[in-house]
Amino acid sequence: MSEIITGTVAKRADQIAMQEMGFKSLDLMETASSKVAMYINRHYTYEREARILVLAGVGNNGADAVAVARMLKETDYDPVVWIVGNIEKASREFLYQMFYYQQMHGRVVIYREGDNLPDADICIDGIFGIGLHRPVSGIYKSFMDEVNAHKHGITIAIDAPSGIDTDTGDLMGCGIKASVTITFGRNKTGLMKGSGIDYSGKIIIEDIGIPDEAYEKAREESAKEY
Repeated sequence: MSEIITGTVAKRADQIAMQEMGFKSLDLMETASSKVAMYINRHYTYEREARILVLAGVGNNGADAVAVARMLKETDYDPVVWIVGNIEKASREFLYQMFYYQQMHGRVVIYREGDNLPDADICIDGIFGIGLHRPVSGIYKSFMDEVNAHKHGITIAIDAPSGIDTDTGDLMGCGIKASVTITFGRNKTGLMKGSGIDYSGKIIIEDIGIPDEAYEKAREESAKEY
């Protein structure tokens, strides 16, 4: 059985890899997103007409989702990216990925309160990822409730199902229930207990190149805090 760590330790390991080991955020993002796109291409090769709904927050999990959409478009799918959140507060990586996706004439909708989302054959969840530790509220809750009101053939979560605290497994008010969760580097404790068990579906762990040393240092730092 592979090692299981908290989402907080995983996030810190990412920071250590980038800040101390010379890894670039966009390079890690490309690798992570390619794992999700390859999974879809592997399992849905003959379904290029599939209705693909990509759910994207404006942080780096959303950037991952937009990168997946771009990669799917490169292989003749036609996804639609639905963005939730304040674009003015978007991460640099999100804006980068959105620029290149739109250069390919990728379809984008910015969610407004009261909008109706469509049903989908494939739903890709990139709203929050592993960084959520507070209750979902406001436009995010409205968006997630609207998503949950529709039918999806399969839902794939990027790193973690949105709405799950990846430290504790708690459901933070509402969440997106995944059929498959593709998580990066190490499995997360919050996917293996509490509501995380019900919301994660099948868990696939993908290596994106973060060194063991980054995880070791992140674990040591976390242990010193307790």
